Amino acid sequence: MSDLMNWCCDDPDLSKEPFSGNALTVLKRLSGQLYAIEDRLAPVISVPLPLFLTGLAVLFGVMVLTRAWLPGPAKALFTALAGLIAVETILVALRFAYQVDAVLVVQRLLPFWIGPLIYLGYFALSDRAARLQTALLLHLGCAAAATAVVAAVPNVRVALDLMIGLSYAIYALLLLRLWRGGPDRLSQLAVAHVGFMRRLILIGVGLLVITCVMDTLIAIDFARNEGANVGWLLSLASLVMIAMLGVAVAATIRSGDALPKQSQQNSQDAEIAERARAFLEESRLFVDPQLSLTRLARRLGVTDRALSEAINRTGGKNVSQFINEFRVAEAARLLHSTSDPVGAVGEAAGFLTRSNFYTEFKRVMGQSPGAYRKT
Repeated sequence: MSDLMNWCCDDPDLSKEPFSGNALTVLKRLSGQLYAIEDRLAPVISVPLPLFLTGLAVLFGVMVLTRAWLPGPAKALFTALAGLIAVETILVALRFAYQVDAVLVVQRLLPFWIGPLIYLGYFALSDRAARLQTALLLHLGCAAAATAVVAAVPNVRVALDLMIGLSYAIYALLLLRLWRGGPDRLSQLAVAHVGFMRRLILIGVGLLVITCVMDTLIAIDFARNEGANVGWLLSLASLVMIAMLGVAVAATIRSGDALPKQSQQNSQDAEIAERARAFLEESRLFVDPQLSLTRLARRLGVTDRALSEAINRTGGKNVSQFINEFRVAEAARLLHSTSDPVGAVGEAAGFLTRSNFYTEFKRVMGQSPGAYRKT
């Protein structure tokens, strides 16, 4: 490393720089070498670095669409993110590599949507997925509001850069919070894919942090040097982001669609379903009308999705129907052993509403509670 520093600082051209010998000079010297390499390759290939990011983003989107194990809402959000990154990098290339300034307005607005889409994609995989619609309205609504403000006042560069940087920082922290919650937070995924998606969360955090830092440096450069160093800053940022997005794409390709072998899967499903049945019989937790899929899954030590799939594959029903069958059995016992009103029996068995009690009782027993009591 000391040799690298000496090499950079001994350069006669760099000795004239006002920041000679510091980290900024080293980075500029390295960037100069990148430009030299790019010039040598120009006769062979002339593609701005941001367009390599475009290709990786498109490939990532294709990989997301082909992952059968990824739930639909998360798949849609991650695909939208890939498309957004592809468009943004194309606009960056047009603006800085080909001097097409007409794209500036749109290119400055799109970053407000990157953080929300990354976070919402993981939110759709979490134990709070039932609140996804509310989260969509909140986060995408904020992005839309920020976009509208900037579009209405396009010349406020400092405020724009601060808003974008703040957005990246906020969503990086939200992703870290989700990651720190542990594997159980990604309850909508099969266990086999949780570790992989947790690693992608960290890559997402890294991309947001790097983008935030680079946007800040570019904003400072525009303020102090009228953008004299933007070229090498973009090159450096593009190289780092190409590496990180490349890792994400490679990991997604390796993740495949492989699940445990069918015989092993059947055995695991049967074991989970039997544990759920034994637990409900012993604990009688089904009489609690607030019992939910997430709560039952946590008591069993499995993910929501693992429990839901096990019940569905072994019994052809959802978890709500599975729990309600225990409630119906309890209601049937009470109808024959007590003289309590039918409505009170339904409540005692754990049904939240009278209509749900009647519907589920008839589905399971083939007759209404009143008719069953008469038999």
